[in-house]
Amino acid sequence: MNLRVLKLLIMLFLVIFLTAFSTFKNGERKIDLNTINYLDSNFNFISVESVNKLLKQSDSISLNLLKRDLNLKEIERIINENAFIDSAEVSLSVDGEIGVKIIEKEPVFRVLSDKYYIDSSGNKMPLSKIFSKGVPLIISDVDSTYLKDLGLLGNYIKNDIFFKDHISGLEIIENEIYFYVNGYSYQIKIKDLGEFETSFMNYKAFFKSVEKDSVLTQLSSINLNFKNQVIVQKK
Repeated sequence: MNLRVLKLLIMLFLVIFLTAFSTFKNGERKIDLNTINYLDSNFNFISVESVNKLLKQSDSISLNLLKRDLNLKEIERIINENAFIDSAEVSLSVDGEIGVKIIEKEPVFRVLSDKYYIDSSGNKMPLSKIFSKGVPLIISDVDSTYLKDLGLLGNYIKNDIFFKDHISGLEIIENEIYFYVNGYSYQIKIKDLGEFETSFMNYKAFFKSVEKDSVLTQLSSINLNFKNQVIVQKK
């Protein structure tokens, strides 16, 4: 073996040794749960302090956690167990800092009788002690079979410029839904939530056509249960 080959082998050994040593030392680095970096996370219903407390109190995470023992999926699971959080993505920087991106659940209705929200996925969501979201109110009890459909309906209302400011609440009476509207005393009646988008489009076209007249102030109800028709009832 000539001298040049020997030097190359020594250099290769040193590179491998230093890489392994660096990896070992990096794995021995302690993770500080007090310095979590929350990335693009908007906290409304839950606070940063409460998320940190959630992690510290978990039996799955040690306060003297080493980087080599860190399980990012386990941290995500713990955070996602919180009733206000829709999803959490956890990452780790090269210097051992935990990065967390949190997306909170989005409420679309608030049920007054049982004091909870219905979120955009049609799931129950508790009220928060630190923040209250302005959403249409449901003033009747809600059967669990309605939750998914109400999630779709509420999401539609939230994302529609007209209905977002138009619908103030609703009530479910004997499988029929009565909507309350801002600025008017009439109610909108609809039975089949499976086709609510078509019904609402018909209603919006009707409203726009008579908005400047005095017709709307003379109505007690608007029935959308007939296909492609808007049936009105005067006071």
